[in-house]
Amino acid sequence: MTVYADMVFLLNFLVDFLLLKLTGAIRKQQVAGWRLAVAALLGALYAAAMLAPVQSWVFTWLAKLILSTLMVLTAFGFRSRHAFLRNWGVFYFVSFVVGGGMFAAHFALLDHQEVVNGVLVTQGTGMGTPISWLFVAIAFPLVWLYSRATFRSLARRQTMHHYLVQVEVSIRDQSVQATGLIDTGNQLYDPLTKAPVVIAEQNLLQPLLPDSVRRAVQQQDVMTGLTNLPPEWLTRVKLIPYRGVTRGTDFLLAIKPDQVTIAAGERTVTVTRILVGIDDGVLSSDGSYQMILHPTFLEAVG
Repeated sequence: MTVYADMVFLLNFLVDFLLLKLTGAIRKQQVAGWRLAVAALLGALYAAAMLAPVQSWVFTWLAKLILSTLMVLTAFGFRSRHAFLRNWGVFYFVSFVVGGGMFAAHFALLDHQEVVNGVLVTQGTGMGTPISWLFVAIAFPLVWLYSRATFRSLARRQTMHHYLVQVEVSIRDQSVQATGLIDTGNQLYDPLTKAPVVIAEQNLLQPLLPDSVRRAVQQQDVMTGLTNLPPEWLTRVKLIPYRGVTRGTDFLLAIKPDQVTIAAGERTVTVTRILVGIDDGVLSSDGSYQMILHPTFLEAVG
């Protein structure tokens, strides 16, 4: 078996550089390319040193911990202990995720391999095994791009989760509960009373609505629905003008509940001056929320 130190060095340099680049992308930090290159150089030198007759302590977990710390400090600097620990933790996280994907692909494609001093080496001749370079050129970038897209999606979901609250809409002795998303882009108000307007799925509000209102929303004929309202609902139903992105001015059928209670953790806000607009569609494709709330309720999430 022949192991080429220059190929081990180059392979590890490329991998470490991309891992550090992904770490910076997840942490949303603009890092100079030369800092990433120097940090990746440290990792590549360490990997190449494993092939040399050095002291056994070089391969211990403590040495690897020190090396990773130096790599993170070199790439991202030290702004504060909190920022450093976050960078260091994300670096290890992406290393495990992406490295696990690389190892799985490598292990599945190769027939002859063994571990020497904690390094996976393969049998081959010349400039390294074809699978190793195919792996670097194709498999690793694909795993890297997939991981980056996944991390971005998780970050967006985590951000959105911060604005998800529990909502209870009450009319007389009936109420419905749902999950609401506080949307800072929702600037809809009743033009007469200036009450904020939230949007809810019709299916959610079904138990609270009279038949005439349900039919009006389903048939998208609010004017006909309003003419058949029960007397006690005449003061509860309103038409709110709004302008959509893809169409001109339209009217949204809204109801006046007795109260809307919003709960986020231990904080609870109860609002009586509010209107609930009725949407006949689905607000969230994955069902994570059924209402879109007004930004005036940001105080509920603190």
